[in-house]
Amino acid sequence: MRKLENKVALITGASRGIGRAIAEVYGREGANVVVNYVSNRTAADATADAVKAAGGDAVVLQGDSMDPVAVRRLFDEGQKAFGGLDIVVANAHPGMPGIAAGTPTQLSEEAIDHQLKVLKGFIVTFQEAGRRVRDNGVIISLSSGTTRLAVPEHCLYSSTKLAIEQLTRALSREVAIRGVRALTLAPGLIRTDRIAGLAVGPTGSAPAPAVPTPFTRPGEPEEVADAALFLASNDARWVNTTTVYVNGGAVYAQ
Repeated sequence: MRKLENKVALITGASRGIGRAIAEVYGREGANVVVNYVSNRTAADATADAVKAAGGDAVVLQGDSMDPVAVRRLFDEGQKAFGGLDIVVANAHPGMPGIAAGTPTQLSEEAIDHQLKVLKGFIVTFQEAGRRVRDNGVIISLSSGTTRLAVPEHCLYSSTKLAIEQLTRALSREVAIRGVRALTLAPGLIRTDRIAGLAVGPTGSAPAPAVPTPFTRPGEPEEVADAALFLASNDARWVNTTTVYVNGGAVYAQ
């Protein structure tokens, strides 16, 4: 029996990077996957094809996670596609006007407003997940190891991610009565298109402001996806209300 046999997983931001890797691993373990995307339908279709090739089934649904109406529609259509939801992975993090948006005193109102919309989208996603995930399901939010850093230029991004962690903890207490677990996965620097062009590699340390790991390389999306599989499976049935760092041993202390 595969670990997610006959489970239904909705993954926001699943068209590329970590989201796609999670979708593929879930498909390999027997899940039916709702592949959410915002604008790149071609990439989302490729993810769905990869899920099917791995042994699962998939549907592709468009929806901007910053739009509450779109989020609710996504959950409606996702439920209808496979008859219910067992796993929700809140992965989407729409791009803001630069991940290093400025120090606390230099943040633009545009950047602040954008991140508040991102956070509202996560809140609505948590609301829908908490209401709709079937008994004994799992809700996983994606945070970041930067929540343990004090890098001024990353303060807005890190603050949003830390808020997501706290919301997840609170949600876990609300949904536990139904056997639902809610927890957070916090990757370190991962080799996705977000770091394309940076001087990172298997033998070189990650560039500042990232903290190098003892392995002196960034992680791979598949390494985060394997952790997401563990958390979604019955193997992690006693793991709840916590943040799991998948960062290769990076020390987040500055």
